[in-house]
Amino acid sequence: MTLIDEIAAFDGRAAKVVGAVRTGKTEALVRRAAAAVAAGVAPEDILLETTTAEGARQARERVAAALAAAGVADAAAVAGRLTVATADAVCLEVLASPEARAFTGREPRVLAPFEYNFFLEDMKTLGQPARRLRSVLYQFKKQWCALAPEQDWVVPGDEEEALRHAQRLLALEGAVLAEEVAWLAGTYLQSEAGAAARARFAVVLADDFQNLSAAQQTCLCLLARDQLIVAGNPDETVAAATPFPAPEGFADFDALRRHVTVFALEEAFGNPNVTAFCDALGTTGAAERTGVIRDIAAVKWTDPDHEFNGLTRYLFALNAERGEDAAVATCLVAPNKQWASAFEQMLARRGFAVSSIGFDRIGGDPREMGRAKAMVAYTSLNLLADPTDVAAWRAWLGFGNYLTLSDGWDALMTWCDEHEATPFEALEAAVAAADAGQPDPFLRAGALAERYRAGRALLADHQGRRGFALMAAVGASGLREFSAVEAALEGDEDAVALFALVRERQFAPVHDGNPHAVRVSSYEQMCGCSYDAVYLAGCVDGFMPARDAFEVVATDADRAWVRDGGRRQFLAAAGKAGDTLMFSTFAKADLELAERTKMQVARVRMEDGRRVATLRPTCFIEEAGAAAPLTLGGQALLADLGID
Repeated sequence: MTLIDEIAAFDGRAAKVVGAVRTGKTEALVRRAAAAVAAGVAPEDILLETTTAEGARQARERVAAALAAAGVADAAAVAGRLTVATADAVCLEVLASPEARAFTGREPRVLAPFEYNFFLEDMKTLGQPARRLRSVLYQFKKQWCALAPEQDWVVPGDEEEALRHAQRLLALEGAVLAEEVAWLAGTYLQSEAGAAARARFAVVLADDFQNLSAAQQTCLCLLARDQLIVAGNPDETVAAATPFPAPEGFADFDALRRHVTVFALEEAFGNPNVTAFCDALGTTGAAERTGVIRDIAAVKWTDPDHEFNGLTRYLFALNAERGEDAAVATCLVAPNKQWASAFEQMLARRGFAVSSIGFDRIGGDPREMGRAKAMVAYTSLNLLADPTDVAAWRAWLGFGNYLTLSDGWDALMTWCDEHEATPFEALEAAVAAADAGQPDPFLRAGALAERYRAGRALLADHQGRRGFALMAAVGASGLREFSAVEAALEGDEDAVALFALVRERQFAPVHDGNPHAVRVSSYEQMCGCSYDAVYLAGCVDGFMPARDAFEVVATDADRAWVRDGGRRQFLAAAGKAGDTLMFSTFAKADLELAERTKMQVARVRMEDGRRVATLRPTCFIEEAGAAAPLTLGGQALLADLGID
């Protein structure tokens, strides 16, 4: 019996599974979930937590395969009954109950990143300096993620005033910040009111436990009834599930609890050269490696255009050789949105279907309507799906104003307090006053009334539209941020269904179901995933690690912090390759492009009358020492496949 078999059969109360990259930590949890079902545990009584939604999707598929291998009938349907989700998704489900809403006084509606910017503008009405305000909010988030009791960290004065104002804003809008989710859920679960919600699952299996915040870790522990197994490695910590991961929560898991069985996985599976490279970058490694040895490669192109063209030509030739079924097991990791978009376009020109995640976050400038198209489209869909969503109305009212009408929103809140009214009653009063030619009932009421009228007209004009017509009506058609959703539409989705797809794409993106699509992913979205072949593109200093790792004005500690975080991201992505691993880099780039995309420029020279930046390959390849691959020229790589 292998160690993974022992974990799958484990029937104790608590266990900790630790191992280096590709030692089978996730596989052990998947096998344990399948074994629990086979032993008679109801699938609904099992929780398998992953860092990302895509990791959850892949884990569910692996559970289905394990169930089928164990002879369970209708394995896919049974696997669908398990809760396989991220920690925040589980916490939001906890907060959705009427009892939790009553206890917290909050609605589990998370602000989208661009909506958070409106929240920041509204916080500035306190009059506190912007830098000070951001520092205070950073501390709030850090304490929430640590599940620290409010009375232990709130400092009377400016900090307490900022906290109360933030809570007032969020309560009025019926929303929460992302960093509050696990704090609210943990506070509720630890209370007497949350006693019935504790121990919700008979078996809780937590993957990459080190990536979670202390609040997320505590919630998972409180939800376990009969068995809790955590898996991970502190050296693989990445900030993907939370900006404040707590690797110490995993490192000390067995020291802080009684009767914890520790399983140390020491055998790495897959291409030994991949695991050797990862071992060289990490502080711990696998004692044994098994698998078929295949070369890993580092390829150097002349410039970005040669990388985009050459790497996609190489993939096209490989696909023709191996068959289109190999595409779905191929993942190209891009360092940023621009690189992802360029590769998506080039792959499409080569005839590939492409599925991309990690780059569709809606952004822009809400003050300029020309730069706020995606935000306006998202908010329009939100309002059509739920006309009572106050947070969506708050965003809608602020578009096109240089201060996002934060002063008006603050005055509206004061009016609501004075009249014991809702925001909608305040807006109706503003409209009524404007229609009657009466003075504004509160500051900037006229401007808010104008935007509110426009929103009501939007609802009246497009309420019955569906599918593609609805996408076009709100201005979402043709925008990159909505392209994946638009491609997946059947055409008859109403506003509620369509907005659910759009919001899921923002908060929990997963690859589409096309079995022939090449995957394009960000580094963060690689957590919990596995592919046969991984190609890390744009491997230059400044992209990986970020340019802040080289800033001379920063302290040594700051530079080391950025570099260490980048190293773990790089290591986590490289370790997802089961068979093929390639690092793609380039020697130079136009100086303007290099500066705009934050590459680390080694030196500048003139070529044909233009300024060109000379670049260095990511320092992480050199750090791997003898485990690093030799670097090939791009043309030599293509020539090996007979490509001119």
